Amino acid sequence: MGLSLLWISHGLLSDQTATARIVENPETPKYTGKEAPEFVFKPELSIPLIGRRFSFDVDDSGNIYLLESLASRISVYDKDGHLVSQFGKKGQGPGEFENTFFLAVSKDRRIHVIDRPRKAIQIFNAQGKWLEQRRLPSMGMMNNLKIDSHGSMYIQDMRNLFALKDEERIRRGVGLLGRLSKYDRTFEKFVEIQVWDSAFLRRAASEGYNFVLYHDVFYYQVAEDDSLYFGNSSSYEIRRMTPEGRVTKIIKKRETRIPTTKKDLAHLMRNFPEFERLDRELTKTKPFFFDFHVLDKIGLLVGTYEDEWNDQGILTCDLFDIEGVYIAKVKVPNYYYAKDQDNISEQRHRIFKNGRCYSIVYNEKDEGLELIRHSVELKWPAKTNRQEFDDSRRLP
Repeated sequence: MGLSLLWISHGLLSDQTATARIVENPETPKYTGKEAPEFVFKPELSIPLIGRRFSFDVDDSGNIYLLESLASRISVYDKDGHLVSQFGKKGQGPGEFENTFFLAVSKDRRIHVIDRPRKAIQIFNAQGKWLEQRRLPSMGMMNNLKIDSHGSMYIQDMRNLFALKDEERIRRGVGLLGRLSKYDRTFEKFVEIQVWDSAFLRRAASEGYNFVLYHDVFYYQVAEDDSLYFGNSSSYEIRRMTPEGRVTKIIKKRETRIPTTKKDLAHLMRNFPEFERLDRELTKTKPFFFDFHVLDKIGLLVGTYEDEWNDQGILTCDLFDIEGVYIAKVKVPNYYYAKDQDNISEQRHRIFKNGRCYSIVYNEKDEGLELIRHSVELKWPAKTNRQEFDDSRRLP
């Protein structure tokens, strides 16, 4: 997996990891069995969804902003799940879309929507009034973006290797080149953070490309303190970077990749029949992690592929405290994973914010999708364990 860490300041390339604190973790967590904490998820809200491809965000007040990509329609719900406004349509005019893909909301409730063919981000106010369009002609295929509290944007795109004339990567069978960049609120490019070989496509021995099942992904999250957490699932390593660009922490865990089996392929074909129509290949092992989320005042929650096809509808996760120490293996509700979209966007349909979890899930009874909000609490079985955890949160 070709990886490179870049931080460009005034045209100079500098290494920002020299002073980073490395937290090495074993395979076994600090707390196990009866000593381990557990998450309690209590459903609070359900919004039925019509459509298939979605992107959503949540503001500080709990309002929900939902993009239905295929229809280019944006729906705004209040914290009680009531539809407040709905807008957006395909077209060429101001505020109209050619092909929407991802949505993010800034601190001042401006709605940012990626419009791929235009290489642009269209911006609306919370009431749906179109404000402006910002074109980014140097970007490739934009997949997702996140916005920090100061309005700076992290944008992930993919670029064509033939257009870049990258003969070395083309010879290795790499399909596309992924990149994460940071822009300031005026859309001036501030930094290129990381470049990597995108793994969801691989050049076939004959002509064309194969769609790779269980490919490694690059994943990133912006925390409440505006620090950036990022990592590639080809290794169990997640980095924390300050808004100024200094990597202060590298969280590692000793782990062995889980082999893929015929059972995995059978489940994928049953759950996602569209794969039958694709030229595809199955990797020999699964990625080290599925996703991760930064939980305010708790730490880092890393989704894994352990016991992936269980019938309880749960996702097995590794929980790290704020210092990066692996403290427990926990269970959380599973959620919808639209592989035809998320294999490209490399972000997921789940957000943790203000003690709540928002997820898009598949309702088997109604055979449809819904957006669910849960309250989330981390419960400890013993006061002493909780006290140790609270003490760790007070560390500088």
